[in-house]
Amino acid sequence: MIEIKDVSKTYVSKKRKLRLFQKDFDKKTNSEEESTVSRLIYKKNLLFKKRIKYTRALHNINLHIQSGEIFGLLGPNGAGKTTLTKIISTLVLPDSGQVFVNGHNVITDPTPVRSSIGLVTGGERTLYWKLTPIENLTFFGRLYHLSREEAENRSLELIKTFNLVDKKDELVQNLSTGQKMKVAFCRALVHDPPLLLVDEAERGLDPRASKEFRNFLKEELQKKQGKTILLCTHNMDILDELCNRIALINKGSVVALDKPERLKASIKQKHILTLQTLEPLPNSLFKSFSEISQITAEKVDEFYFSKFELNNGSEIAQQIIQKAYDAEITIQEFNLKTATLEDVFLKLTGRSLEDEVEGLDE
Repeated sequence: MIEIKDVSKTYVSKKRKLRLFQKDFDKKTNSEEESTVSRLIYKKNLLFKKRIKYTRALHNINLHIQSGEIFGLLGPNGAGKTTLTKIISTLVLPDSGQVFVNGHNVITDPTPVRSSIGLVTGGERTLYWKLTPIENLTFFGRLYHLSREEAENRSLELIKTFNLVDKKDELVQNLSTGQKMKVAFCRALVHDPPLLLVDEAERGLDPRASKEFRNFLKEELQKKQGKTILLCTHNMDILDELCNRIALINKGSVVALDKPERLKASIKQKHILTLQTLEPLPNSLFKSFSEISQITAEKVDEFYFSKFELNNGSEIAQQIIQKAYDAEITIQEFNLKTATLEDVFLKLTGRSLEDEVEGLDE
């Protein structure tokens, strides 16, 4: 579906910076005449220095995204996710390399690429706020060469799918953030593209809308309609839940690529099981468990907290909990901490997903 070969991109921005040379401008005066002269000297000695900023957005990216999969790009803000999405959608040209969508080169043959993709970006400025949802969707459908009847029918179908029937004649500017994002999804799907690009589109959604968003991508678009979906975000939970494969991007380069569960297993991080009980847990109960590497315990107020470092995951945790129940230990709460994609990213790059990537100044 998408073939990315040795793609690189560097942004160059030029700025003029004021510099003040004030060798003789150190006298203070109260007279209006001298003050005027001083201001003239001040203006005369203002000079401009050109400043060039280089931002390497992508460096030798190679990816193959298969048809029908949900593929995730995970990285902090500024890592290059949005730039790659823009290159795939023909909005930005790469400095080097090639990108193919359904066999079409995005540089030399962009027209069939544009007709085969739907793009949803964060924010709400991809719609006309002074138009209603039905007017927006019909307009964009016509841009994709649908007849008026086809555009209107397709728009109504999508509006029903997204539960926006009672809002179809409201101005977009009067809709909530979640409703605007639903209309943005409708706009991206109005021409029924086989490929959907989603860039930070979950921003601003409340928990309920976010859950609907995830279910729609997984159950409706991927499973029922067989669409290929590229998700770009720094929200690891969404990618962990939805994606078949994930590429971790740091400073414009792919540092890891695999299934979510394999990425988490690759760092071999121990699982931590914490039990909060009313009675102390005797260590002798767990002597037969070779998967337990360490047990620590402490008492806080009237509760006992026992932490188990496990070399195995949920299976051994269930056995430990069952063993405590069999010994008639009253368990108030338990928590199993497993490796996350955040842990994987931190292990591979030494950076958090909350960090931002700065450009290179010269």
